[in-house]
Amino acid sequence: MLKTFRFKKRHLASLAIATSLVVGSFAIAKNQDKPSPLQNSMAAYVVAHNAEGKEILQAASEVAPGQTVQYAMTYANVGDNALNDLVITGPIPSATDYVGQSAFTPAQAKLQVSINGGKTFESEPVTRMVTDVTGKKVKKIIPPSQYTHVRWHMQQPLAAGETQQFAYRSVVK
Repeated sequence: MLKTFRFKKRHLASLAIATSLVVGSFAIAKNQDKPSPLQNSMAAYVVAHNAEGKEILQAASEVAPGQTVQYAMTYANVGDNALNDLVITGPIPSATDYVGQSAFTPAQAKLQVSINGGKTFESEPVTRMVTDVTGKKVKKIIPPSQYTHVRWHMQQPLAAGETQQFAYRSVVK
């Protein structure tokens, strides 16, 4: 029997809210009566192929094991001033495995990933020193399937009126 997962609007909204909370501390206006100048949205797409074999993205309302999902996040500065030191974080749903090296953005940003629920972040590929069966210390690459979050540190301010896109992929388990 084929198991499917439904992405309900409230789940997508929860992912977008979780993502915005990560950057919220950087985007809160000094005057609490004003809305945040940083606006964001997040959407999930199933990666499919058309009749010619060209990759296409379809809005994800239901996914099945083995399908690839692309998460697309949009961040816009609707304020009057540039926003500095933004950190954009995206969760990797537990029902999926991150696709290594799939995170991308046209923004000048440094990508990092987490393997511990977002407590710490490091560059891809994540490695650890372990002791092998012979007792020798060796470097082990942690598989992308163990990543729990992706994060970008923007290297330039997000100018007033500017919008940036961030995306990454995972495969449904």
